[in-house]
Amino acid sequence: MKLKNIYNAIVALALPLLGLGGLTSCADRWDDHYDRMGRNGTESLLQLVEERQELSDFVSLLRATHVYNNNHRTEVTYADLLASDQTLTVWAPVNGSFNADSLRSLCGTEQGDSTVGRHFVMNHMAHHLYSMNAQTNEDVKMLNDKLLPLYPQSLYHATVRRGDYNLPATNGLLHVVEDDAQYTYNIYEALTSMAEFDHFGRFLSRFEKQELDENASIQAGIVDGRKVYSDSVMVKENALFRVFDQIMSEDSTFAMLVPDEATWKPVYEEAVRFFNYGAVEKADSIGEYWANVALARDLIFNRNVQRSEQDSIFSTSYTPMEWPYHVFYEPFETGGLMDAANRKDSLLCSNGYIYRIKEWPFRAEDIYFHPIVTQGEREANVTGYKDCTLNVRSAIGDSISGNGYVDIVPRTSTSNWTATFEVRNTLSGTYDICAVILPKTVYLANSRDFKPNKLKATLNYVDEQGERQSVSFNEERTNDPYRVDTVMIGRFTFPVCNYQQPDATVSVQLQCSITNRQTSYSREMFLDCIYLKPVSEDGEDGFLDNGLDGLDGFSQQRMKTNWTNFVNDGLDGLDSERKEGQK
Repeated sequence: MKLKNIYNAIVALALPLLGLGGLTSCADRWDDHYDRMGRNGTESLLQLVEERQELSDFVSLLRATHVYNNNHRTEVTYADLLASDQTLTVWAPVNGSFNADSLRSLCGTEQGDSTVGRHFVMNHMAHHLYSMNAQTNEDVKMLNDKLLPLYPQSLYHATVRRGDYNLPATNGLLHVVEDDAQYTYNIYEALTSMAEFDHFGRFLSRFEKQELDENASIQAGIVDGRKVYSDSVMVKENALFRVFDQIMSEDSTFAMLVPDEATWKPVYEEAVRFFNYGAVEKADSIGEYWANVALARDLIFNRNVQRSEQDSIFSTSYTPMEWPYHVFYEPFETGGLMDAANRKDSLLCSNGYIYRIKEWPFRAEDIYFHPIVTQGEREANVTGYKDCTLNVRSAIGDSISGNGYVDIVPRTSTSNWTATFEVRNTLSGTYDICAVILPKTVYLANSRDFKPNKLKATLNYVDEQGERQSVSFNEERTNDPYRVDTVMIGRFTFPVCNYQQPDATVSVQLQCSITNRQTSYSREMFLDCIYLKPVSEDGEDGFLDNGLDGLDGFSQQRMKTNWTNFVNDGLDGLDSERKEGQK
């Protein structure tokens, strides 16, 4: 029975590595090399470590710590694993280089047993053969998936004892080291494990779950139309990784800015006011979620995907369709996002750095309180119209958003038409409500029709009780017919948020407001979009000084990034840290 358990445990440890083609092929070459040498070891790895008195504490932990399969403790210990025919390389730390009593005490509980296994025992073992010689310089994937640098005389910070390395066994290689290899948290582990990051780690942990890895699991067949598995391999996932990238991945290099709790609290309290969902079911939970996401999504940067330009970096939330958001220019200049003067210190993680910052580096308008553009030419945005026809037209120009507009044509020469456009993703904040109106020359370059439009507007919304309300902006507004004009309709503070909700609760109705005697105005309107411009708490425009101009050329501008400075300013510390481990 125990042999079967050992087999299952070995399968559980080996399966996640099946996809690592490059690592496996390299290790296979070492296996072949040792086979050609005759693999002169006559004892198992367990026997080798048991024979050495200076490794007695390590042996005691091997016997006390169990292999876990599918997050459940098996009967198999790591001592059993070292006695099996699984090919392993072991870096065994000598007595006194770690606190054996404390680790053995932890093994008394299932949670502690799992922690010791992952953080200590598995951190000193790897699948396949890794010889140490004068040319050694590579990263080794340990059993816990950590990538540790291997040098001629050390594994990370663990220095090998003179003459006590490359010791062959029937099932692998043994290296005796004088230091603990040191388990280093990745960024995700640090955020969810360290008390100083608890103000954000608690939020992350709520979305953590275990998922079946079908590719690594062994399928036993289909029962009642569903797949069943003889051996299930579960992996830790987090729904927020789609926002924050795979910050658990050991194969990437990240940098994350993290404020302390005192800095985070007022920033969060400000943000959550913008995400007030009123009478929506579970409004508090939805608001908490989006406030946290809005604040944190621009704190993380993946070094591996940055471009080698000179003036900017982009966070893991960046997509080309969202430019210019999530892009930060001159980040290392004074006052820039990565200004070294704003750092308290840094924490080296196994997949990058956490930089603890002194002051919050963003305004609400920088990261979540953004302008809202509702394209007039998009049919889905039109909820109703009267006494007119709507003609959608294309037009490409730097000052025309969405490369199109809607031509609102009155039914008769005296019709005062109305057209209503829904507006999505409003926050519970203050906006200037605007209409962007184009000149007639957009359609006919030689047009001499320079009569302005004249309009009034009504804003429809819901209040905190979920009741529909409306406010009329009765002051008549006109546009400049010689240019693309952003016409201010009125300023309004929305009581509730509609961000990422399935149904829009806000709409703007435009009404032509021309009397029969006012012949100097035009009833035909070329509407580019409805535009909501954020207003900061001090009443100033929160985003653009020039109306819609900041939205011009979204698809034309291309980012330029500067990861070289980022590396020189800190991330290359990861490499230097590793080099210091070489002795």
